[in-house]
Amino acid sequence: MSVHGMNVNDKSAARGRRMMPRAFRAKTMPAALAAVEKALGTRALIVSVHPIPAGPSWQLWRRSGIEVVAMPSAVDALYSDPDEPASAGEVQEAQSTREDQGGIPSPAAIPGGASGKPEVKTAPGSETKPAASAPPSLPHALALAHDHLKSEGVDPVWLSQIMQTIRDGSNDRILGDEGLSRELVRQELLRRLRSDGGTCLIRRKVIFLIGPSGCGKTSACAKIASYAMRALGKQVHWISSDTTRAGAIAKAQAFTAPLGIPLHLTYRPEELPSLLRRDSESEISLVDTPGCNPYRKAELGELDALMAQIPDRHILWVAPATAKESDLREMYAAYSHLGIGGVVITRLDETRSLGELFNFLHQSQLPVAFLSHGPRIQGDLHTGETSLLVNHLMGEKPF
Repeated sequence: MSVHGMNVNDKSAARGRRMMPRAFRAKTMPAALAAVEKALGTRALIVSVHPIPAGPSWQLWRRSGIEVVAMPSAVDALYSDPDEPASAGEVQEAQSTREDQGGIPSPAAIPGGASGKPEVKTAPGSETKPAASAPPSLPHALALAHDHLKSEGVDPVWLSQIMQTIRDGSNDRILGDEGLSRELVRQELLRRLRSDGGTCLIRRKVIFLIGPSGCGKTSACAKIASYAMRALGKQVHWISSDTTRAGAIAKAQAFTAPLGIPLHLTYRPEELPSLLRRDSESEISLVDTPGCNPYRKAELGELDALMAQIPDRHILWVAPATAKESDLREMYAAYSHLGIGGVVITRLDETRSLGELFNFLHQSQLPVAFLSHGPRIQGDLHTGETSLLVNHLMGEKPF
C-alpha cells in the first residue's frame, strides 16, 4: 500500500530511523544543547552527556569538548511526516527558558529564582490543581498504564489529563499497540519533568547544597564531587559549614580524604568568602551546609546569613525520595526564597513508589540536577536523568 508516494513499510522505517539516537559534539555544553534543539526540537530526550577530547592527540594541553547523545520525542516521531525534514519548530509548546541557551533555566524561569518566590504558591496542605474529573473511557493498553500509575500515587487529575492527551492525539492503530501506547505514556510523563543534566557543574563555580538533617546531603556532596573530578576534570574544593553537629567534621574527612579533595572548615558566615577558590575555570567549590529544619526560623535565619556572603551562587536542594508530597511542598516553601536552582533527589532505593515525588516535581517544575541511590560514591549518581524516574514509575524499578 502506498501513501503520498511512499510505501507504509518505508514510512515506518523512516520513523524508526528518526528515533535513533544522534551524537552532537561541541566545545561547550550550551553549544551542544543548542545543536540538539535545532535538530530535534525542544522535546528531544537527552540520552547521555560526557566530555570528549576537543583537539588532536598530540596536543596534551587541549581542552575537553562535550558530546550530547539525544533522540527525538516518540510523539514527534510518530506524528511527523517522513516525507518532510524534521523541524525544531514543529513541536514547540513554549518558548525555551534556557539561560543563554545553555540548558540552565534563567532565574526568572526557576520557581523562586529571581523573585524569591516559588512559581506555584500554596498554603501548607493546600494544592493548586485543576478540578478533578473522572477518567475517560480508555483503550485497554492505556487503561493498564492508567491503573498502574494511579496505584503508584500519581495525581489522578494530572493522570487523567495525560491519558486524554494521548487518546485524543493518537489513532486506533497506535492505541491498539501496547508497546506504542506505553511509550507515549512514558513520553508524556517525561515532558512534565525538567532536568539540567548536571550542567550546573560546568557553568557554576560555587554550589551550595542545602536540606534538612538526614536527607543524604553530605553523601550527595561526595558523589557530586567524585563525578565532577572523574567525568568533568574539575578540581574540587569541599567547604563544610557543618562544624557543630557531632561527628560532622569526621564524616566530611572520611569522604574527602579518599577522594584527595581539600577540606575547608568555616565556623562563621563571614569566613566563607576567603575560602572560595575561583581562579581557574577547572575549579569548583562545593559548600556542604548544616542540616536546616524548615520549620525552625532560627535555623533558616542562619542559612540566610551564610548564603548572603556569596551572591554569585548556585543552590541545590537535597530532597529525599522517601518524603511525602506535603513534606516536599513545605520544605520547598521554606527554602524557595533563597533561589533554588535545582534539586538533588536522594534515597531513591529506599522507596517503592515515586508517584508523590513526581507530583511535586511536576507542579514545582524544579530542574532535576542529580539522582542519588545506594551507598557507593561512584556509580550511584545520575546527572538529571529524569527518564530513570519515569522508568521507575512505569514499573521498571531501575534503582
